[in-house]
Amino acid sequence: MKKVIKSSEVELDKSVMSIQGNLKQGCFLEILERIKQQLDAMLSHHCKILVVRLDLHVECYRPDNEVMSKFIRKVRKKLCAYYDFNRLGFIWVREQEKAKQQHYHLAFFMDANKVRYPDKCISICERIAKGWELFIFTPKNCYYLINRGDSKVYQDAFYRLSYLSKERGKGCKAKAANDYSASRIKMRLN
Repeated sequence: MKKVIKSSEVELDKSVMSIQGNLKQGCFLEILERIKQQLDAMLSHHCKILVVRLDLHVECYRPDNEVMSKFIRKVRKKLCAYYDFNRLGFIWVREQEKAKQQHYHLAFFMDANKVRYPDKCISICERIAKGWELFIFTPKNCYYLINRGDSKVYQDAFYRLSYLSKERGKGCKAKAANDYSASRIKMRLN
């Protein structure tokens, strides 16, 4: 069972991080840990990263997450080929509240030395989604450029991504399906 944090802050790796949680709406600690882990891993490999936040809506309910797994594989293949990098971090969560079908919140983490602006990344995602009758929604201020050591922008991005960990909306799925998934990028060893 996942641990729920009902607070506006969480301590992760000896750092106190602000999150979008409160006493009424909790956040899953496991998802917060994965967000931080993947941000830190990407920053251990690159001096700056670009974080791009998107939403993906599906046409009809599916008990599994096969559509998201395929979408991530295709996006990874296209972005890595287009930008000539071999590392793409990501995290996605599945939610379903009042709608009959689920939707996904996701974020990509990329080498900002190769990806300067999110526009091309977003258009690649939109083309892939359109081919499968999925709809991409781009939230306002959907990207962050984090330089290694810039704790202010890092905290801002983490706070924004903490929305993905909210307790509300999770759980409407088949038993074998996951509420979330993330890349498995490892920290760079010196």
